[in-house]
Amino acid sequence: MMGGGGYGMGSGMMGGYGGYGAYGMGPGMMGGGGYGMGPGMMGGYGMGPGMMMGPYWGTGLDLTPEQQAKVNKIQDETRKAHWALMGEMMNQQARLRDLNLAPKRDNAAIDAAYKEFGKLRQQMYDSSVAAQKRMEAVLTKEQQEKLRTYWRRGSAPDNSK
Repeated sequence: MMGGGGYGMGSGMMGGYGGYGAYGMGPGMMGGGGYGMGPGMMGGYGMGPGMMMGPYWGTGLDLTPEQQAKVNKIQDETRKAHWALMGEMMNQQARLRDLNLAPKRDNAAIDAAYKEFGKLRQQMYDSSVAAQKRMEAVLTKEQQEKLRTYWRRGSAPDNSK
């Protein structure tokens, strides 16, 4: 169980609260006792410092109004794409739940569904990386270096000037 205490599928990897007791996928199975997929996935903390909607993209970089408009547009487009992907991922999680709770489990179908979920997760990551590159391309060299400095330090820019 990889640390699962056993309340059916629990709130760990796949969301639901199935009914297999200690034999189900309990809390902690493959990803801890958190809700859903954990930090960085769906409802978590994003995919890294400033990946998408991080705190540095509107403050401290002294963006021009044109730069801010471009960054906002990229973020909005990416957010809409991510919402669509998250909907597909939730559907896939429901499918995995149903497959795992079936009276006779079909391991091949479970494997295929999990691989599909992995593809969706990779698409979301790739989309975030592409958005990051597009947003960085809007910045001047000085702004890019300032952003990297914030990421390395893990602190927000100082806007007190």
